[in-house]
Amino acid sequence: MGNTYAKKGAWNVICDRCGFKFKSDKCRIEWDNLFVCKRCYEERHPQDFLKAVKDDMKVPIVRPRPTDVFV
Repeated sequence: MGNTYAKKGAWNVICDRCGFKFKSDKCRIEWDNLFVCKRCYEERHPQDFLKAVKDDMKVPIVRPRPTDVFV
C-alpha cells in the first residue's frame, strides 16, 4: 500500500469498511462512528432527518353506547 512512511501528526489506521491501511489524515469519521477512508465515506441519508406529521385520529363526536331495550 505504501503507507509505511512517517508523517508528522498522522498514524496508520485500518478502514472499518474495506480493511485497507491508510494514514489517519486520509480517513474520516462517519455519522455512525466508523473511521473510513475517503473512498468508502458515505454521507448520511436525508431521509434520516425527516419528521413525521402527527396524525390526529380522534373521533369528532363521541356518544356513549345506549342501554339495551328488551321488548
